[in-house]
Amino acid sequence: MTHLAVFDWNGTLFNDTVATLIATNACLRSFNRPEIDLHRMQETACFPLIHFYERLGVGADEYLARAEEEGSNFIKAYEQAMMDCTLAEGAIELLDWLAGQDVHTMILSNHLQPHLDADVERLGVKPYMKHVSGNAEKATITQGLSKQIRLEAYMEEHGFAPERTFIIGDSHEEVELAHRLGLLGISMAGGLLSAARLKKYNADHIVHHLTEVRPILERHWNIA
Repeated sequence: MTHLAVFDWNGTLFNDTVATLIATNACLRSFNRPEIDLHRMQETACFPLIHFYERLGVGADEYLARAEEEGSNFIKAYEQAMMDCTLAEGAIELLDWLAGQDVHTMILSNHLQPHLDADVERLGVKPYMKHVSGNAEKATITQGLSKQIRLEAYMEEHGFAPERTFIIGDSHEEVELAHRLGLLGISMAGGLLSAARLKKYNADHIVHHLTEVRPILERHWNIA
């Protein structure tokens, strides 16, 4: 039975944390709220995004009344800033190794699908991916979570076993998904969440670089 590798995109394969911070501050300025620094974002960020902005002083009703507008503001600022961002160190090397092991590899992201597809292709990652799954609409990102629904459906459709699946990401979502579905969970520090916060969520493994992932998988899956 084939192994399954599930990658988050933003802050994991794509090193765009600075762009996310720039776009978040663009929205905070629009709400007339103080800007934040990287440390504050990493200690505050969460999904759904409505709760993140609540922690930054934007009430739920206020945010929902302007969710569509602010979603567009975020994307506009992000799209400009992310052009200076690159793939995470070691990304291609890890994907090459997984391909050599015949591991079925996919992306599971909260990014809007059309933008995700464009970024994955532009940065040369598309050939490695059997499936690229993003959000269909902004409202899902703001108000709810769909990653678990999408991943469960994909695993069931293709017959992937939890014990032969790993998920890696830079937020609490991947840790929680790993716990709920019985997957090996690897957390990427330095992205949306700090290493200290990831530790509080009881991640199976916390790494700072993608180069640290292969040894974990070799031990866990007994492959080389």
